[in-house]
Amino acid sequence: MSEEQPPKKTIKIQPKSVKSYIVYDSNGKILRTGICQNIDFELQKKDGEFIIEGRANDALQKIVDGKIVDKTAEEIEAEKPPEPEPIPYEQQRANITNKQLQEILARLNKLEGK
Repeated sequence: MSEEQPPKKTIKIQPKSVKSYIVYDSNGKILRTGICQNIDFELQKKDGEFIIEGRANDALQKIVDGKIVDKTAEEIEAEKPPEPEPIPYEQQRANITNKQLQEILARLNKLEGK
């Protein structure tokens, strides 16, 4: 004999209301992006910053007159960080194994008469 189970109640959970945001400066440079609850939207910006709803790629886009626009190829190129100075060969790190290190130390000790 099996007992009859009461019907399961279906509970509908409302998703939290969230917004995607873009924080930018007075020059239109995108400082950060993210997602927050609607109630926290204005809290995402600091003094001197501006916020709009949306999604953007800070490397390829900027804000002009409150709208997301693509950067020009020149702007993208100008924002690339400079190439680092090459490290002279004599100053580059050497990766050796512990076994190789022990062999070198043993040879040094032998040369020093230890």
